[in-house]
Amino acid sequence: MLNKRLYLLLLVTFFISILSSCAVTERAPESSPDVKQTQQDPVEEYIKSNFAQLRSDMAVGEGECLARLATLLAIKEIDKRRFYVLTKNKFNSLFVSPETTAEQLLINLRREVLIAF
Repeated sequence: MLNKRLYLLLLVTFFISILSSCAVTERAPESSPDVKQTQQDPVEEYIKSNFAQLRSDMAVGEGECLARLATLLAIKEIDKRRFYVLTKNKFNSLFVSPETTAEQLLINLRREVLIAF
């Protein structure tokens, strides 16, 4: 069951990264032609751009930024309320220190979602 959820989450994340217009493409400097363009994870980019507001929304378990994040993570409409409660209840597991980065938050959040859903 956990493997199925992990597979589904990875599959959804893959499709979101392909279909999302939020994806950011960075071009390598002209001096290094061997370096290919990279595409950032749209969820990670969203978290980076909205980090402070997401932290506030997650602390109370509601908010516009948190709702948009749930959509980007492909949380089903029926599960969104549970997702919001999860972010509030697991706030200290998501933000393990004041120096928690967007990347660390995303890793922690995906872990908690896999466990809860």
